[in-house]
Amino acid sequence: MILQDSERHVASESAADARVEDRVKRLQCEALNGAVPSAAANLPALIAFALVIRNEVGAVPLAFWVGTATVVLGALVAFMRDAIPARFKIADPAERLLVHASFAALIGALWGGGALAFGAQLGEGKMMVFAIMVLACNAACISGIGPYLPAFFGYCLASTIPLAIVLFRRPEVEAHMMALLVPLYVLVIGVNARAYNRQVVTAFRLQAQNETLAENLTRANVATAEAKRSKWNTLAHLSHELRTPLNAIMGFSQMMRDQIFGPISDRYRDYSVHIHDSGRHLLDLVDTILDVSRAEAGELAIDDNEIAPMALVEECLAKIRESASAKHLTLETRSETFLPLVIADRIKLRQALLNLLTNAVKYTREGGRIQVTVACQNNGLAIAIADNGVGIAPENIEKCLEPFVRVDNPLIATSEGAGLGLPLARRLTEAHGGTFEFTSALGRGTTATVRLPATRCVWRHRDRKQA
Repeated sequence: MILQDSERHVASESAADARVEDRVKRLQCEALNGAVPSAAANLPALIAFALVIRNEVGAVPLAFWVGTATVVLGALVAFMRDAIPARFKIADPAERLLVHASFAALIGALWGGGALAFGAQLGEGKMMVFAIMVLACNAACISGIGPYLPAFFGYCLASTIPLAIVLFRRPEVEAHMMALLVPLYVLVIGVNARAYNRQVVTAFRLQAQNETLAENLTRANVATAEAKRSKWNTLAHLSHELRTPLNAIMGFSQMMRDQIFGPISDRYRDYSVHIHDSGRHLLDLVDTILDVSRAEAGELAIDDNEIAPMALVEECLAKIRESASAKHLTLETRSETFLPLVIADRIKLRQALLNLLTNAVKYTREGGRIQVTVACQNNGLAIAIADNGVGIAPENIEKCLEPFVRVDNPLIATSEGAGLGLPLARRLTEAHGGTFEFTSALGRGTTATVRLPATRCVWRHRDRKQA
């Protein structure tokens, strides 16, 4: 099994390397295709030199030289621009690079052929001008065809070797010296071209690797999102399935508790009460899991209604007042004089606030304080629930906002809960287009803020406090 995994890993790496190298070749092709101006510049240079030597060379060979150059360069530009018939187009990058190299060698051969054809007829001065033009073209083409060395060296050698031969055969000493300098010049620009090529290919390889990594990351993100969606859909389906037997348990236990079919002993009645309460607790947990599953799967529906925010807050406080009194907690509310109505899902917004208030009661020591503040901020509405409880370390805040994640707190003993309260409150807030803010400090307390946007606020009663 280990050997098979190793072989698969090697095969995967080989395939990735092959994709990178293929992409490098494609980038080289794109670079050469972008060198149209450099290629086309050879034609004006040829024509300009032809005009200079027109009085020393026959018109027919000169016209043939320029005409051949025009055809070759025209074909090269058409190839670069993909302006050729479909049956002649080449998709494979390696083959395209070979075609580029062939064209480069052919253009270099035009210069070399010109040297062989006209060198003996030219005077010393014009021959030196021709040599300088050829060498200058070789230097200028480094940036154009340097990304693929066979193309560069094909152009370079095809143009300079015939030139060196012609210069060496001439009787002038200066021509002999120039012939000796040509190989040295070719060596120097060859070294520069090699260094430039290494830099370009390295840059192309890094770009190709980054593109491959980006593609792999995108595929991994898509697969992760799909797996996450599938997980939550499965969990939602399971929660639905659990509701049916739970409803039966609660129904029968309620019948026993209420002694619908006759009296039962006090002990069994107490047991039925415990069964019913436990079933209710479990059903609430299943409903919470179902809501979180829908939220995570993006299937949480919002039923909008107009809500008076303070009335909703007081309703939520009434739900937790008994448990707060058992711990001698002080409940405080603060609000602005004028508050808008909010367009929201009453049940879901109440659930979010109840989750936050329940957490505040659970994690606040006896005699502590819980304060609920309702205020208008940035034309929206903010409901903040602050306590002076045990708090959470800043590095653990993000963990607490993920479903089923519980963070150990050294300031409290074990506590009940599935780690769904805060994540669900955040998802329900975001489902309303709002933002959820959570700040905490270990040993100092926690503040959770539900912010609803201005688009969900309706101003109708400015003359009285919403309550």
